[in-house]
Amino acid sequence: MATTTMPRVGVRRDDIFFSAMSLVVLGVVFYGFAASYFLAGMTRAKLPNALVHIHGALFVCWILLLLVQTALVTVRRVRWHIALGVFGVILPPLMIVFGTLTVFDSMRRAGTPVPPEVLLVGDLEPLLLFAGLITWGWLDRRRPASHKRLMLLSTLAIVAPAIDRWPILHHQIAGTVGVYLALPLLLVGYDLWTLRRVHRSTWVPYALMVALVVTLLPLAQTALVHGWVMWVMRS
Repeated sequence: MATTTMPRVGVRRDDIFFSAMSLVVLGVVFYGFAASYFLAGMTRAKLPNALVHIHGALFVCWILLLLVQTALVTVRRVRWHIALGVFGVILPPLMIVFGTLTVFDSMRRAGTPVPPEVLLVGDLEPLLLFAGLITWGWLDRRRPASHKRLMLLSTLAIVAPAIDRWPILHHQIAGTVGVYLALPLLLVGYDLWTLRRVHRSTWVPYALMVALVVTLLPLAQTALVHGWVMWVMRS
């Protein structure tokens, strides 16, 4: 999560918007996991096992990194932003590995009422999208407008589990999907207001998020996914 140059036009608006969006992401995650994790003391929370604790810690570190990196750009501490960018390279692979292991563990424990096929596809698809967007963002780190959008959208791509745990939704799939697809529209609206168009690094990730939602159930019903679930359960 590092940029090497600062745009000269519209910096103030970008600072306000992306700082606000990083706080929105924090709010989304906190609201979803407040009772079971944050207010329970985090490290003292009664989670199923150490794997889930590691998984939670890694994802919280990512959210905090997003907040800090956005703040550093806002206060013009670009060198610090670049230096901390190394964590933006280290954390994502760990998040993907432990996220996948946690999904497998949840399937074996039957830790959720969601069918295992839907759980597998619904959690692994966002992790794959996260990996792709993070890689794209890293490659575009010298293009601040693209980089900051990709960092934000890669994070929004993996917040569905937090949304699904919002008390007001009660694990309603339609509500979770609605909020999940509505959050990136804030960036779409911001692009239309400031650029008079939707930036490529906004509409492509959003289209992929929509595709992820549309393909979830069809993929979950395939023989390939069913076989994968059987393999996970036996291993």
